[in-house]
Amino acid sequence: MKRIITSLAVGLTIFIFCAVVAAAQTAVLTAEEIVSRADDVMDYSSAYTEARMINTDRFGEKVIAYRAWSKGTNFLMEFDSDAEYGQKILRTDERIYHFFPDSETVFTKSKGDSVVGLISYDDISNESGMLDNYEAELLGEDVLEGTACFKIKLKAKPRRRVAYPVQIVWIVQENFVIRRVEMFTRSNKPLKTMVIDEVKDFGGSLLAAHMLITDEVRRGVTSEIFIDNAELNIDIDDKKFTRRELTR
Repeated sequence: MKRIITSLAVGLTIFIFCAVVAAAQTAVLTAEEIVSRADDVMDYSSAYTEARMINTDRFGEKVIAYRAWSKGTNFLMEFDSDAEYGQKILRTDERIYHFFPDSETVFTKSKGDSVVGLISYDDISNESGMLDNYEAELLGEDVLEGTACFKIKLKAKPRRRVAYPVQIVWIVQENFVIRRVEMFTRSNKPLKTMVIDEVKDFGGSLLAAHMLITDEVRRGVTSEIFIDNAELNIDIDDKKFTRRELTR
């Protein structure tokens, strides 16, 4: 009995010590380190995804299916749903193009324009890390649906042109996955809220598999995105991201 009690005491001591060390390691992280780790969690060199988007507004629901390829700063989206079938969006280092198959026309787009639902061209064109454009401030800790999170404020750096000058981000303490983002104007007026409900492991890399974006300006307007399939860190020919590929 004495040995059992001694073993339990030693085990409990080790457990408490490890917990204290882990808590201390978490406590010393700066806002920049937390944001950098969050960037690294979902970092991948290339990706192919198959997804659905459900857009809801006062007229009802509309489901849009699409496929997307990305490599570095290049991005190609191709729509598969009936109404948008054949439309493609290409983002390169220099430009954003939108191809309409019915008129066989390619339009050059600006970042602020809406692609579909609550997704803008800026949302699909920004491949830089959060710290490249924002200054980070740790507001404290919070709990979302029983999950301990860091609460971070991101404020756009001077002379940086971004769609959301201020963001409040909730990052899970355990794995540094982003769970919630609230987006604001420079004067702190709410624009959008994004909630990531599910993150999946695709071949050893994490990717947001289900997210809900809510328009904070127009009541009842949402975009819900489901990633049905994904292949990460794969070989994609650079020719995929050319004007010629766009119109094929």
